[in-house]
Amino acid sequence: MATQRERDDVNHHIESRASDKKNSSSPLNRAAGGREVGDQVNRFLLCALVKESSRQLKANAGRAFPMSAIVRGVLRSYRVAATDIDGPLAGPTVDIEQLRHLNARVLRDETRRLALERVGHSQVSLARAERLGDDTRIKFERTELELAIEIRDGLMAAR
Repeated sequence: MATQRERDDVNHHIESRASDKKNSSSPLNRAAGGREVGDQVNRFLLCALVKESSRQLKANAGRAFPMSAIVRGVLRSYRVAATDIDGPLAGPTVDIEQLRHLNARVLRDETRRLALERVGHSQVSLARAERLGDDTRIKFERTELELAIEIRDGLMAAR
């Protein structure tokens, strides 16, 4: 489901964390059986989190993005979170409060990412309309771009 670039990003993140902890032989760095932290994530829990987060983002993002792009972004965020040794997905017990914080962070980050992508898509669409010289389309795309910029600026200000 993830693209090669997304897998490479996550693998790079995991490798950088592994190289930081390479010299440490602490049992905290490895889970039971020699597996890496994050390998033993409760898959049902992860699927439920991804499903709910994706639905919330789709409701916020609207028609601008296909559900598959939203799910890939959310899944990537949770996969990276699963590699965090102190994160809520790494431990043997479920900490609901930490999961809420993680979910809120994923939603916030993905909403911002989608807002930035929407501005980029709107800029490309406006440039295409200007190249074609379609005045009606140019007016529509300018309105869409202004709306996307307004949403992006509102989200950036909410930091």
